[in-house]
Amino acid sequence: MRLLIAPTGRLMKVKEINTDEKTRNRLQNIGVTEGGTITLLQSNFGDVIVKVRDCRVAMNKDVASKIAVVEI
Repeated sequence: MRLLIAPTGRLMKVKEINTDEKTRNRLQNIGVTEGGTITLLQSNFGDVIVKVRDCRVAMNKDVASKIAVVEI
């Protein structure tokens, strides 16, 4: 499933990131990597706030829709 429609408050594993290289590198710099864990904290009209490691990160719906996750 896509991060955009994932259930809130559940620990997820990033399965795949389908985006351009620049965005992929930016996501990796903040800790969003394939195989890593992520928790969707809030989803407001498509924009999301996620917990990565011990940080909260906001991303827009375009980026969130390109991240595939599976529930752990």
